[in-house]
Amino acid sequence: MRAVALLACFACSCTVAQARSAHRAGEVALAAGLVGILGDVIVSAALPGHDTATLSAGLVLVPICVLGALTYAATDSYVNADRAQAPSARGRSFDAAYELAREAKHAARRGDCAEVQAIGPRVRELDEIVYRKFLHDEIIQTCLQPVAAPVPEADP
Repeated sequence: MRAVALLACFACSCTVAQARSAHRAGEVALAAGLVGILGDVIVSAALPGHDTATLSAGLVLVPICVLGALTYAATDSYVNADRAQAPSARGRSFDAAYELAREAKHAARRGDCAEVQAIGPRVRELDEIVYRKFLHDEIIQTCLQPVAAPVPEADP
């Protein structure tokens, strides 16, 4: 019982690198113990006689298998947990601004300059760096250039 409590304490207080090492050690101990028990049974079956000393020697491997399985099980969920970090507010605003800039570029290719000009202030609100790139994009610049007002013709 002490070993189980110690194992639970160990599994709860380790870092990811330590948990991976313990996970791998548990996996190897379990596999080695099972192979050892299987080998012991094969040797006992191959040797004629009623002597159970060989089987008794294999009983030493049972606690190794049990501790290996417990270590593996205790660290499995911790090792396989999803560790992807949520994007920061800055990252989310950058991504949103970049996506809007892409939409504006597609609109500029279609010739929809009204949409490009409507998207510009929203990109600027979200991220200044993306907005600077937005202003310097050649395709978008075609829609952002001021349209010259028509010059009224002089009356004769």
